[in-house]
Amino acid sequence: MCNAKVFGLALFFCGVSFVLAAGVGVPKREDVPKYLKQLQTAQSAAERAKAAEMLGKRGGINANDVEVAIEPLKKSLQKDIDAKVRAAAARALGDIHPEDATGTVKILIDRLKNDTSMDVKLATVVALGQFGSESKAALPDLRELGKKFDAKKSKEGQTIMTTIQLINMGKKKKA
Repeated sequence: MCNAKVFGLALFFCGVSFVLAAGVGVPKREDVPKYLKQLQTAQSAAERAKAAEMLGKRGGINANDVEVAIEPLKKSLQKDIDAKVRAAAARALGDIHPEDATGTVKILIDRLKNDTSMDVKLATVVALGQFGSESKAALPDLRELGKKFDAKKSKEGQTIMTTIQLINMGKKKKA
């Protein structure tokens, strides 16, 4: 009987820990202006990347909360000199999934084709997967990038193949 009480108490505390931990690291709506300013003005690439990450997290919860950050994130993806910031901006745009999917997907495809950093390319791959069938225009470029990796042995190849599958899931099959 005593063991059952201890076990039950342990489960209770684990449950409370999970509930409390769920809120850690997720920015609040009122934090958006702070992260937006940090994205646009911070001298440190690490701070700009963290700001993009936090905007993406908030946007994953409610895209309306970060609507003002979409254009700055696109600009960071296209023009920031640091690859970590560009990659974080790509991931954030995927998490937010802005209503203007066409414009965002075009920018992601451009970075997939033209960025010099493989980390940025892979971040755009993941973001394109989050857009699903809305990013079908990326399929030729994804297939081309996929040729550089072994889809069975490399994480990169598996990520690319998964993204292609996610995009194709929205297409109707021919009879």
